[in-house]
Amino acid sequence: MGFAIYAQGRPQQLVMPAALKVKAVEKYGNVREIAAKFGGRDKLKQAVEQLQSLLYLA
Repeated sequence: MGFAIYAQGRPQQLVMPAALKVKAVEKYGNVREIAAKFGGRDKLKQAVEQLQSLLYLA
């Protein structure tokens, strides 16, 4: 999922909350709903930062 988001747009799409407004992510809910799935806002932010780091390593 993460790579598809990155590949569909530009790296700045991983900036919060814009990363959650990408069409491929919208099916999972709004920003608040997605954050809840990750255990809260801070954990979601950490996950997005980790994803971005991994994408830049590739």
